[in-house]
Amino acid sequence: MEKRLRSALRSSAEDFLAAALSESASKQLKPALKTLIWAIPASSDLCSSLPVALHRAASCLLDAFKDSLQPKCGDPAGLSPRSPPTKRRKKRSPSPAQKGAGGGALAQLRGLRTCAWIADLCVCHPRNRFSPSDLLPCVRALHDCLVLFEMDEALLCEVAGLCEKWWKENLQERETLISQSLPFLLSRSLTRNKKADVHRVYALRDAFSLFDFLDESIEDLRLLLVRCVITPLYLKTEEGRRFIAFTLGLNDQLLKEVLALIRSQIPFGRKTVLEAYADILFRAWKCSEGSLRGEIEDGFLQGLIEGAIYASSKSLATSIRRVLGVFLENRATEGVDRLLFRLVEPILFRSLQVANSNVRQNALHLLIDMFPLEDPDVIREVKNVLLDKQFFLLERLLVDDAPDVRTVAVEGCCRILHLFWEIIPSSTITRMLTKIVDDFSRDVCNDVKLSTLNGITYLLGNPQTHEILKVLIPRMGYMFLDPLLSVRLAVCDLLLAVRDIRNFQFNKVVSLDALLSSLADDHMLVARKITRLLMSSYFPSKIATKEACARFITLMKRSPAAGARFCEFALNEGSTSKSLVELLRVCFSLAISHKDLNSNQVDGLFVASANLCHALSSETSCKIALSKLFSKETLKSFLSTATSVQAQNSILSIASIVSPDDLGDFHDDCMKVIIKCGSLTDNEGMQTEVRRVHRLMVSNGWFDDLFGALADILQMASSRLLVNFGVESTNQAMSSKKKKRGKLPKKSLKNVDYESREKFSNLPEEDYATGAAAAWQVKDLVAYPETRDAVLNSSYLKSVSSSLSKIAWVGIEQSIHWELLDMSPILAYTSLCLYTSLQNVDSTVMEDPGSNGSFKTSSRGSILEGETLEELVNNLLNSAEKHLGYASNGKFCQSSLKVNQVEKSASNKRRKKKEPLENSSSPHEGVVPKDNSLVQTRMSNVLQITTALLKFIVDAATMRLISTGNKRWICFTSTLARYVISAMKNNQDDETSFLNWKENILCVKSAFSYAAKLLHVIISSYDQPLQILPEISCLANDLLDLIASVELHVGSGCASRIISVAKPWLPDLILGFSCSQLRDATQVENCPVSGSDIRPNFPVWLVLLSKVELCELRELNEDEGGNRYPDAGTFVFKKLIEMMILLLKRGNSKVLEAAGVMFLTFMQAGLEAEDFDMVLGLVHFICVKLVGEDNLAWSEFQVLYNCLQESYTRVECALTDLEHDENGREKLEIARELLSSHVKNH
Repeated sequence: MEKRLRSALRSSAEDFLAAALSESASKQLKPALKTLIWAIPASSDLCSSLPVALHRAASCLLDAFKDSLQPKCGDPAGLSPRSPPTKRRKKRSPSPAQKGAGGGALAQLRGLRTCAWIADLCVCHPRNRFSPSDLLPCVRALHDCLVLFEMDEALLCEVAGLCEKWWKENLQERETLISQSLPFLLSRSLTRNKKADVHRVYALRDAFSLFDFLDESIEDLRLLLVRCVITPLYLKTEEGRRFIAFTLGLNDQLLKEVLALIRSQIPFGRKTVLEAYADILFRAWKCSEGSLRGEIEDGFLQGLIEGAIYASSKSLATSIRRVLGVFLENRATEGVDRLLFRLVEPILFRSLQVANSNVRQNALHLLIDMFPLEDPDVIREVKNVLLDKQFFLLERLLVDDAPDVRTVAVEGCCRILHLFWEIIPSSTITRMLTKIVDDFSRDVCNDVKLSTLNGITYLLGNPQTHEILKVLIPRMGYMFLDPLLSVRLAVCDLLLAVRDIRNFQFNKVVSLDALLSSLADDHMLVARKITRLLMSSYFPSKIATKEACARFITLMKRSPAAGARFCEFALNEGSTSKSLVELLRVCFSLAISHKDLNSNQVDGLFVASANLCHALSSETSCKIALSKLFSKETLKSFLSTATSVQAQNSILSIASIVSPDDLGDFHDDCMKVIIKCGSLTDNEGMQTEVRRVHRLMVSNGWFDDLFGALADILQMASSRLLVNFGVESTNQAMSSKKKKRGKLPKKSLKNVDYESREKFSNLPEEDYATGAAAAWQVKDLVAYPETRDAVLNSSYLKSVSSSLSKIAWVGIEQSIHWELLDMSPILAYTSLCLYTSLQNVDSTVMEDPGSNGSFKTSSRGSILEGETLEELVNNLLNSAEKHLGYASNGKFCQSSLKVNQVEKSASNKRRKKKEPLENSSSPHEGVVPKDNSLVQTRMSNVLQITTALLKFIVDAATMRLISTGNKRWICFTSTLARYVISAMKNNQDDETSFLNWKENILCVKSAFSYAAKLLHVIISSYDQPLQILPEISCLANDLLDLIASVELHVGSGCASRIISVAKPWLPDLILGFSCSQLRDATQVENCPVSGSDIRPNFPVWLVLLSKVELCELRELNEDEGGNRYPDAGTFVFKKLIEMMILLLKRGNSKVLEAAGVMFLTFMQAGLEAEDFDMVLGLVHFICVKLVGEDNLAWSEFQVLYNCLQESYTRVECALTDLEHDENGREKLEIARELLSSHVKNH
């Protein structure tokens, strides 16, 4: 090919071009052309003839290509627009004619590509053999047809590149080659997302100034330029930002469009985007002049400053300040200070003193960023006056009423002092710092305290502040005991900053004892910072390891717990692994020797050794040393001799880390811990030990032994309990035990048979406690996902479940006879049933994906043994529900277990304690204990059991394992609420009140949460109000009665705790108590329910509501008889009512109407009962609070209006009948006036 081209080149330019065009499909053409063209000598005629021939060839190809693009007569595109569309045919392969036409266009594009190559080689000739004026016609022809080459990406790039080179070489008439090439290159940079394309556009930026942006034909290019402003590549690259800044100076209208686009992006832009916009704006401002600069300053920056001050949200104000930040950072640039002062000064100082705290806060942020704000054109005296004004405003804002403003003011003042310490008068410094340290470190707002600590810590970065801060910082040491974690962490940061200051000891700020106490007991983050603080004192790296270990032992002797925690973080805070291995050796040796150490110090050394071992286990280089230090025999001997729980825990922890493959010898020791552990409910130390043993056994594949041992203990405990209470005979229990034991591996039973038998006695309470300890372990295993699957798939599952059900049943039956009741069996049994049912549901859905959403638990392979989960719940409720009816009155129902066994158990226990036996009544009258504290304890037992069962119901209903429409669950929950109310009412005068115990308060809060959640689940399951069960209304009223009763019988303190729990469920309570009216209001238009229908039952919460409203009506809180009434503000129930009103007014109008009708219905019932206080209170609430003075759109509340009208009529009738009761008449007259104000207006 090259020889043929060379031969044609010697002939003529036309022959050379013809030969080149014939080879246009060859991949070797371009390098061959380069070799031949660049070898043409200066004397050759080709230097003048080749450009002319090239122009003719390109023109011919362009004409032919344009003709191929024109529609033919037979083409659909050539038909008249009025012609009907041709019938759509199936897609077929193109005809030979079409193939020829398409092939011709492609050949023409290849020829044009060859022409572009030749033109490019001529332009770039290293010796400039060709005249640009000769090449210009060809290049211009290709450029003008650039838009036609969209189907050939390579040709587009070649032509655009040719035009780009023409511009860069500054060749003649280069401005004629940009109208098509520049939009293409700009569009390419926006779509390809390549930095090289942005670089090319930026290099051609001067060419954009040649366009007339007032011409309508330039619209497409203008849109492309605007797109650059929101293209991430242009914002990320330096040249992209420079290009956008350059385009802002091209045209006034383009500038306005871009500024408007930037303004719209500020509220949503990320930090990097906003910083890019700031850079673009500053560059554009610096390069602009005249009207363009005025538009940026007055049209954009002025609006930004106003937006930064009046922004509605903190995030928006922060985003705007981020855009303004680049001007603040470049204040040294000529004109920036003058610009900022001119734009900010008229609005800033005024905004710092407005009533709106958000505006003051935003303006304060701006002042801090721009400090010192000064006019560069005035003399020094004027500048000093302006500076004093700024300090005055800062000090004023330090004592602002809004905590958010004080927070910003404290940090801002510290920042200003840090940066401008030299120019601020010493009196101002002293006054500011004293106020910050003495006043704001004790501020009621935690954020202000936190900002004080952060500000002082930042201020320490300026060495000139150290002398005065050495005096002030010790006054802040008490903040180390602040209950807020973030404040304690900030104090630690302050101490770390103090530690690095010469001649400033951190223990003068916080005592060493306080530091060690916090290191031992505080949060992990605080303990880690304290470890870093004490590292240079108790385990420095710059001294010999032996001396460092001696210092650490000093720490251990002073505070063993702190020293053990110190070891937990030592490796992460800079100590070398080699030095810590030596420290581990010293600690463990000293713990074994017990030399001059007390028991706490020995335990601390063991814990420290375990912590060090755990930290070093992540270091590969330390594993060999640890294995040598802690051999299997050594650990086993230490475990057998260790006496304390902490020491045993530490040794087991070391064993699980150092030699996990050789733990078989620890199996028997672990089984002893599992079997012999006592009560676990309140023993956190024993719980930690048992959990660690669980993890150790599970990780080594001993789960079957663990769970088998628990199954055997539970089976033995349940059998003995049933025998003691006469439910089973001894022979039945033994046969059942043997039958079930046959399924258990002998390995687990061998240990339990002889060791666990010692745990059982003749007292049922002790047998129950033994079973409760094992039940706690089962519950703990089910609680963690790591062990739950193993439990649910274990062969012992049915045995464990059967035993737990019996023990739980005994616990429920005996809850009124035993003073102390462990809830572990009940909780373990319900958790096990819940997760088993959930597993069965999952397997059912996997097997039958087409099943509907109504889940039913399958008994196949289940622990329920043919019993559905709903039947199981009903059985538990049957055992527990009978206690609720009697216990609140002080009479406890008789257990279904044999009475003589109960009395025998109680007498045995009291004989041990040398206490007298209580009298008991007949089985039908109930057992009435004489000791009131026993009554309280047993009522607490009943409450705990019923709350646990309620939690079980709610969890199962939430998971859709049981039906949400079962009335039994609602009735049980209502009964529980009434039980608590009755218990409070009957025991309100006792010194040991029902809710004075912490566990009872927590239990009532939990019961309320579960009941409200059940209400939510049930209401959410219905699509229409007609479907909601009527019992829902009763439950909602009972829950509201519970809140009111707590305040009436116990006090506002406990009531506020219940209200905080009730707040998230308030919408459900509103829907609940108004659902009956919603259901009835859809059927009739008059007042739905007569007052006589509900007269016998006045909800307590409505009585309290009426009482609150009456207190508000009495301005002096005193009636005619001189009786004092409490102020309405003393009732915390009022806060709940206010939240209820807010939700009703913001919510659905139908719900508001139903609630109003419900209140009026109870008002009418109070009128029939002649309870005029209740009538007046409810009428005042409805007319003043619920409806309000603005009056509702009564066309939407026709039912409510009818009920108001009927109530008005009844009140008038009651006034007619009431003659002798002046006090009652006065109240009814007030009620009538309130009702008439709405009825007559309508």
